[in-house]
Amino acid sequence: MTEEETSKVGSSLGQILVLMGLILVYGGGSVFLCWELITDGKFAETGDMNDKIPLYIRFGIPTLFVGFGILFFTVLFQRLKVAKTDKYTDVQI
Repeated sequence: MTEEETSKVGSSLGQILVLMGLILVYGGGSVFLCWELITDGKFAETGDMNDKIPLYIRFGIPTLFVGFGILFFTVLFQRLKVAKTDKYTDVQI
């Protein structure tokens, strides 16, 4: 392997690991937040009306997270598909 190929492999591996870490951290956090919002966690424990989360927040934020996730993966898969057939990958400046 040449030095250029080694750096490409290292760069690709680093990008994959960063993306996996971000997906795990933000995905896990999003799932936990959405679960707490939908089940109305604090209100279920106390029964106090001041702890009740408004309905538009309880279902709006999870919907927003799902929408962002769908958009992210749609764009990611489109970019990966285009990268395979990109005719400008070997063009040098």
